[in-house]
Amino acid sequence: MILTEYFGYITIDLWEYALLFFYLVLLFIFFARRKNRRIKQHPEYKYFLWGLYAKVIGGIVFSLIYFFYYKGGDTITYYVSAMAMSNLAKSDPMAYLHVLFGANDAAHRQYFTVETGYPYSYVYHDARAFMVVRMISPLIMLTFNSYLITTVLVSALSYSGIWKCYRTFVRYFPQLSGRFAFAFLFMPSCIFWGSAILKDTFTFSATCWFVHCVDRYFFERKGRASAMFGLLVSGWVLIAIKPYIFMVLFPLCLMWVLYFRLARIRNLLIKYLLLPAGTVMFMALSFVVLNSLQSKLGKFSLDNALNTILIAQQDMKREMEYGTNYFDLGPMDKSWTSVLSKFPAATVATLFRPFLWECKNVVMVLAGLENTFIALLVLSVLVRSRIFHLTGALTKNPLVLTSIMFALFYSFVTGITTPNFGALVRFKVPMLPLLVTGLYIMLFLLNERRRAIRAGRKFRFEDYAMGSAHVPDRKPGKRARVIGPLAHA
Repeated sequence: MILTEYFGYITIDLWEYALLFFYLVLLFIFFARRKNRRIKQHPEYKYFLWGLYAKVIGGIVFSLIYFFYYKGGDTITYYVSAMAMSNLAKSDPMAYLHVLFGANDAAHRQYFTVETGYPYSYVYHDARAFMVVRMISPLIMLTFNSYLITTVLVSALSYSGIWKCYRTFVRYFPQLSGRFAFAFLFMPSCIFWGSAILKDTFTFSATCWFVHCVDRYFFERKGRASAMFGLLVSGWVLIAIKPYIFMVLFPLCLMWVLYFRLARIRNLLIKYLLLPAGTVMFMALSFVVLNSLQSKLGKFSLDNALNTILIAQQDMKREMEYGTNYFDLGPMDKSWTSVLSKFPAATVATLFRPFLWECKNVVMVLAGLENTFIALLVLSVLVRSRIFHLTGALTKNPLVLTSIMFALFYSFVTGITTPNFGALVRFKVPMLPLLVTGLYIMLFLLNERRRAIRAGRKFRFEDYAMGSAHVPDRKPGKRARVIGPLAHA
């Protein structure tokens, strides 16, 4: 049991486990029917249910650990605060709507009473934390205030964005569907930290939705109205909960769109003439959009970013609070030159730390093993490319370039503001699938290059700019054919 401020002791009752089984059966029926309808045309759906199982089990395990072992944490405070919202909806629906869509100020807090309970004060007055409470409050009502079942619904709903993004990458490189499934659906950190009632669950799914909708609107050109709606909603979720993700993701997706257009131009003269203009346009549009969102970005806005970084460094390096579970990037002064000089150290910390010898508990050991896998994957790319072909594999494919650049810049932002391993492992969840997927594509391209050279065929990284579906299969004695599902592009 957990003692709360306004609800007394809370526990997970036996009826919740019984009702959980009922909800799980309904979810299985819904998702299984969807899989059966689509698997014949889309073989990657063989991973659909397995990904859902991993997501739901991850959410349940996380919730039980934090409920019975830690007896608290952000996930519990969000849930308890949402219980107050749920009770308010039952007693006064109009007041609930005012709180749901209004400002989280003192005036709206007066709608809560002793009978409804109150959201935690520090959660209520933190707009980004309270956004999570707002988003889960309807689910709380659907589950009769059950913490465990609400977690399962959050896991299942957030899975939609991850699956969509997975299929986006499969559309370009169908041969890699199994490896992409591991990157998006089965990465341990993503399963554990990205499936429960946490900010990271919503931002992970929103990041995936945003990438999918960019591809859907600009490249696939199908369902453009729904894709634009998805862009707006996912962008709003990112800005509302973790604006720095949007600040990294938006410019790089814009670069993806512009570079994809340039990559399709065969005339080198025209391409290199348009490259400077495209670069200027990319930088100008990014600045205009981010500058126009200053009030929404808050402490992460362009004007406040430097101060936010320095404050984060001071706050999170307190050994008294975090013990030995933190790392030091070294001294920084109030200048962008000083902050940017930490780019290598901060990026490496996010990508590869904690190292195995820095791990102090079971969770950190698992994170260390995952980081070791990523380091070995990077090493494989470097060895296979022999360094000389690394640039071609990275820069000649817009999808790869966008994924890796997002991973690098996101890692820098996360590492420079989060000098604590416990938080770092959780915060890097939205970046991991794109990083691993980008590395898998690079390995695929380098293997294709080796195979082509051994067969005496010419190889150009540019031929894969729109994915493997556009590359003729030029095996000796066979007629050239297009492989994959992207012939329409």
